[in-house]
Amino acid sequence: MPVFAYQSLNSGNNTDRGVHASNSQRFTESTHNNIAAGGGRWMLAMPVADSAAPDIPIHGPAQLLPSAQKNYIQKGKHTDVNFRKMVEGKARQTHQHLIRSLGQCSLMVYGEMDGNHSDWQSMQNHAGNLLGAFSSGKACNSFSVHTNGSGSHQILGQGMGWIAIKSDGIRALFVHVPNSVATQEALTKKFYRDIQDSLLGVAGGGVIDVIMGDTNQPRLGYTQEVVSAATGQNFSVFHQGKDIQPEDAHQRSFGGTNSNASKKYDVAVYNTATVTIEDLVYLSQCTEVAGENGSLAAAVTDHMGIGIRVVKN
Repeated sequence: MPVFAYQSLNSGNNTDRGVHASNSQRFTESTHNNIAAGGGRWMLAMPVADSAAPDIPIHGPAQLLPSAQKNYIQKGKHTDVNFRKMVEGKARQTHQHLIRSLGQCSLMVYGEMDGNHSDWQSMQNHAGNLLGAFSSGKACNSFSVHTNGSGSHQILGQGMGWIAIKSDGIRALFVHVPNSVATQEALTKKFYRDIQDSLLGVAGGGVIDVIMGDTNQPRLGYTQEVVSAATGQNFSVFHQGKDIQPEDAHQRSFGGTNSNASKKYDVAVYNTATVTIEDLVYLSQCTEVAGENGSLAAAVTDHMGIGIRVVKN
């Protein structure tokens, strides 16, 4: 059964979609500072092996890490090469956490990353083989799709704020809904209706089974309501409520998935007639970095990631 993961970076509107567009952006800085203010040891960093394929399980105990000091993430403080290594490390952490919690990670999608850009080519060694990438022209409007080499995967279509993939027979829509659309119900319905209409005529397309990603929804329950109305299918959200305990956080919960943990923008909803989400985990915005006296946790983006295990009905 497939396991899908989605993680947005925090990228600018640069037309040069390299690492520089994502390096220590403003909301990533504030995310790190907000998390660091909580103090204590909290992040569970799994063992990784950079010389192995990212989906190979690495055995060993997790380390319990404190956050790096405030302002560790700051514009101009890290080179693009160093920041890319942090993102690569986050990808490996994601694989290891999902292997333990969900069994594997068969498909990993990044929002606000253009995997076709030469700066991001090395992500294939850490996130998985590049199935494809899409951009409307700006770094913040890009997607990069990686697989672990197993299963059957086909990109069905893409457009501003979305990319659709058929993976092991399940049609998954990954979204980064534009802010100009997300808070206006009529526009949000049109956004999803237009995607559904475009997929119905595609070979291998059809009704959407799963939607996940950064919805920028204005309130809890909004996404499944507007998607159900837009598509004529009944969608349900798997993770109820606002309190979030990330899989890589020890005894620490958050009140949202965004930079200040106030909004639950990142969700997964599913078509109740076609599939079931068996399990879902959230992952924090942080990864392991080297400190003078040992490893530390530092944010590489502003939004939490999601992993889900899906089965057909």
